[in-house]
Amino acid sequence: MGYSHLDPSFNRVVSQGHQLHNLAGLVGAYTSGLMVDMFGVAAWCWPLLSLYLATLCLTDRFALVWWRWIGIAVVCCAVMTWAESQTFGSILRTGDVAGGGFFGSQLYHLSEAFLRPVGAGLLWFFLFVAGLQMATGISWASVLKHLRGQAMDMASKRKERAERRERRSVEVVEQEAIEAAPAGRRKLDDEGLENLPSVRAFHGRGMPSAPEAGIPVVVPAPAAALDELVTRRRPEPPVEPDEPDDESSVLPCEEDDFAFSASSDDEADEATDEEAAKEAEGAYDMDAIPGPVSLPEPVSIPEPEFAFDDGEDAPPEPAESAGAEDEFSFEEEAPPAAPKAAARPKAKRCKTPALPKLDLLTPVPQNTGGYDAAKLKAMAVNLVSCLGDFGVKGDVVAIKPGPVVTMFEVKPAPGTKISRIAGLADDLALAMKALAVRIDAIPGSDAVGVEIPNETRETVYLREIFEAEGFAKAKSKLTLALGKDIQGRPFATDLARMPHLLVAGATGAGKSVCLNTILLSILYKARPDEVKLLLVDPKRIELSVYSDLPHLVHPVVTEMPMAKSALEWAVAEMDRRYQAMALLGVRNIEGYNQKLPQADVAAKPALAELTPMPYMVIIIDELADLMMTAGKEAEMSIVRLAQLARAAGIHLILATQRPSVDVVTGLIKANFPSRLSFQVSSKHDSRTILDMVGSEKLLGRGDSLYKPSGGKVMRVHGAFVDEDEIGHVVDHWKAQCPQEFAVDFEQWQQEQSGEAAEGEPGAMDSDPMYREAVEFVTTQGKASISLLQRRFRIGFNRAARFIEQMELDGMLGPQEGAKPRQVIRGRE
Repeated sequence: MGYSHLDPSFNRVVSQGHQLHNLAGLVGAYTSGLMVDMFGVAAWCWPLLSLYLATLCLTDRFALVWWRWIGIAVVCCAVMTWAESQTFGSILRTGDVAGGGFFGSQLYHLSEAFLRPVGAGLLWFFLFVAGLQMATGISWASVLKHLRGQAMDMASKRKERAERRERRSVEVVEQEAIEAAPAGRRKLDDEGLENLPSVRAFHGRGMPSAPEAGIPVVVPAPAAALDELVTRRRPEPPVEPDEPDDESSVLPCEEDDFAFSASSDDEADEATDEEAAKEAEGAYDMDAIPGPVSLPEPVSIPEPEFAFDDGEDAPPEPAESAGAEDEFSFEEEAPPAAPKAAARPKAKRCKTPALPKLDLLTPVPQNTGGYDAAKLKAMAVNLVSCLGDFGVKGDVVAIKPGPVVTMFEVKPAPGTKISRIAGLADDLALAMKALAVRIDAIPGSDAVGVEIPNETRETVYLREIFEAEGFAKAKSKLTLALGKDIQGRPFATDLARMPHLLVAGATGAGKSVCLNTILLSILYKARPDEVKLLLVDPKRIELSVYSDLPHLVHPVVTEMPMAKSALEWAVAEMDRRYQAMALLGVRNIEGYNQKLPQADVAAKPALAELTPMPYMVIIIDELADLMMTAGKEAEMSIVRLAQLARAAGIHLILATQRPSVDVVTGLIKANFPSRLSFQVSSKHDSRTILDMVGSEKLLGRGDSLYKPSGGKVMRVHGAFVDEDEIGHVVDHWKAQCPQEFAVDFEQWQQEQSGEAAEGEPGAMDSDPMYREAVEFVTTQGKASISLLQRRFRIGFNRAARFIEQMELDGMLGPQEGAKPRQVIRGRE
């Protein structure tokens, strides 16, 4: 209850009858004296500690974790040590309590003996800051950020006050000039009028914006003109605006010393302005103004018509104004004519192009390979015998020969596990003298399928797949002829239902031939206005034969930087399509193309700009090369397309010969449920592509395992197609339709880069990777292009755009040579 140096304590004796100053009497005096002698100014912490412990007895709301107590102890030690020093002792003195006590003295002399006064001061300052942060959880970065924000706000307010004072002084000068004129009007010589601040400011603005076409322009009164809208005719020609917009126009003034123009904001007050003009003419003596002044009558600019019929010449250019030294030419793009109720723009297309005929493909020969019945029965007996040798009893209940392999359905004895039979695949291959044996359970049956390669493989021709009923009668434009199943039946599937396909296979396994089969399937089903193709071929030779197709939206992409731009454009195209579908009120591309011809253009004029949407198929021949060069950026675009592009009619087909986890990432696998695996080099690659082993035991040359979305893996033997067949089909389309590319990726990328480089603060906030980069550099406290490249696996150009945008947003400081830029503030 207080402390006084006059009260008795353990090291102080007073005379008998001395009056105590401590409110707690003699016990309080001895207790407070002991605390001050031991802890000095830090003795005040003990009453606070007692109060805190009393509070904890009532509620545990204010309970502190153990590191908070450590921080409080460190702060108290720092305060005791500072109080013992000569520099801070007088500052920390509180009444009769001074110094750091016994413990403060020991800490001060110990630290001073080893670190000298300066080093000891720095040490205890650091410990004080660290202890305060541990005790309170305060963030010094937030404190500095708050102080910096307050300083910037004060500077901004000070600047605004200075500008307001300057504007008031300008208004006072103008008001004094106006009041100095008798009867509200006085002759103003050229020099005096030129020196008015409002006139100088008006000259600095350049050419004023003209009103919209077809809206009358009312000339304001001279008094209002002197206030804001006065411009002086100068001897030099007027400055022509750099880029007049579609609504810009110029009214020539022939013999006026002053040109009066009204902005489009005065349109609503046209009548009021006319009355003000008439009143001003009556109140002012027009002859008092030096020099000839001609006030033109209100002028109405007729709305230009830009829609001309074919063969009709455009109207002549307006004649030059009298006395004008320069010719102003404002060329405006012709806006589209008002749409009629039944009129709709049609997409440019060929004149009823015909689909290719099957005669362009190689005919199927009559002689086909395979086993006869006797050989098949002998193989069945041999298979049962081999299984018996390994302790597995069973009978062959069915034999299903195919073009490449023959499946023997073996019914094992009761109690035999299928895992035991599947583990005998390599042993059976050795015993049956086969290249590889695949064992799999047959769905809906109690038998196990043992697939053994044929001695003579049968070639699967693409023409017989196209002639099959499953492909010929399919209505989908994206029907794909993949080959034959193990029983020799033609197999076709719909890409629109997949909706994306992931293809993997080692070199020579048939992956490239499969891509050719897929492309020819599309070319035999769809016209250029129905399906568009975007091909990415880093090898430069696999897909180059399709370079003359009219189906292409862009020439075959062979450079990986351009491939990244192509994927980014595809994402933008997907967003554009969704906006068009939302405008029409449909959910997918099928509903869009069906509803578009019946859309009421008169009710919604915006629908007149919509055109039919073709399907788009994006084929990437080597995903590994793209992931190596573009990395996370390419993965992000692929994942976005795979997640969202199905309803927009955009489908992806990715092919790679190295299906490792760094190429086929988890995000890509999750969004590509349909997968086609040819022979791979290891069972690890098989697990990556199919989530199961088996692809490493395929036979190559088109032998594959197809895993549909939500279905069971099935074996498919791909069809063979040679370059002559591809050339015939490409020549067929080339002869009928010219190529019309929809986009130039280099130009599109330059436009995007230009927009980013010339953007305003916050222009890249919608980019999720930019937001991640901001959080990263805020944590690091510094930023550089190479740091962003390594952290996010992006290219130099994009990392540079991120750095420039951060500097524009005020997050980074200026460049200091080769040093990284410093973060001056985090993200708000």
